Amino acid sequence: MTLDKQAHFFTGAAIAATTALYLDPLYGLIAGIAAGAAKELYDRAGYGTPDFKDFIATALGATVALPAILL
Repeated sequence: MTLDKQAHFFTGAAIAATTALYLDPLYGLIAGIAAGAAKELYDRAGYGTPDFKDFIATALGATVALPAILL
C-alpha cells in the first residue's frame, strides 16, 4: 500500500471514529465514505488527480474503524 493510500485509509478512519464518538456509529461510517467521495469529486473538478482507488482506501478506513469504536 502506497503512502497516499495509507493517508486516505487513516483519514477515513479518523473521520469515521470522530463522528461516531460524537454522534452515532452509522453517521461515522457515512461521514467517512462521504469525505472520500467529496475529495475525489473535488479532484475531478480540476483541483487534483481523481483516483477511484483513493476513494476505496478512504471508505475502507471508515469501515474498518467502526468495529473498533463499537468495542
